[in-house]
Amino acid sequence: MSLRFDVIGAGIATTGLPDWQALEAALDGHGLTEDRETPPSALLSPRERRRAPRAAKISFAAAEQACAMAGLAPSEPIAVFSSGMGDLDITDYMCRTLKDHPELLSPTRFHNSVHNAASGYWSIGAGATGDVTAISGWRDSATAGLLEALARLTDSDKPVLLVVYDDLAQGPMRDLWPTEHAFSGALVLTRPGADRPLARLAATTSSEPEDHGALPAALINRIPDNPAARLLPLLAMIARRGPAVTLASEQGPGLRISPVTT
Repeated sequence: MSLRFDVIGAGIATTGLPDWQALEAALDGHGLTEDRETPPSALLSPRERRRAPRAAKISFAAAEQACAMAGLAPSEPIAVFSSGMGDLDITDYMCRTLKDHPELLSPTRFHNSVHNAASGYWSIGAGATGDVTAISGWRDSATAGLLEALARLTDSDKPVLLVVYDDLAQGPMRDLWPTEHAFSGALVLTRPGADRPLARLAATTSSEPEDHGALPAALINRIPDNPAARLLPLLAMIARRGPAVTLASEQGPGLRISPVTT
């Protein structure tokens, strides 16, 4: 497979990198901004923010940035939400409560325990009436999500919002998912032809190992911490119009993403 596409918006939200400007500063050698936090979602009411699972809050932070940068209302693009584990906070809560006090299980938290909770909250908060998809590719969710978004782009005239996110694990789940930082990254993709895109890229399937190019050590250290952060090299490449990167996959084809210069 080989496909060209434009990136017209991007966002990031993780500890030390609360927004796109923080990523650009880190790429310039200024380190991570540990003293800044990502602001709360502007799409959810205070009541919805209280009820929303943490995965929704994590994913919204990057998604809203990407839509704003693209100059799109959040309701405009179709969307792909990709996460290996969904909301680990609720998974830990559900397991503990069912074991010790099942009669105390919160109906709201049970309602939010499904893998597509974040994408469902996006449909509500963004007023998105189009296609909003939730997928999981385990530790390959960054690559699988991009593959899905590119596939959607081939059969739709609308922009595609890709949101890749994963939380940090709680309690015993840390043995399965040993992450230290939640991570969310988002891209708004269109077919080639956008006016002054952030980047014009070509994606080709690849069986090569991961290649994240030259990044500051602080960013390189984040990539193995959280599987969603496998998207970080692509975000950095877009921010600095750098050379090609490879998003590897343990279970299927990887993707080689290259800048298009003509």
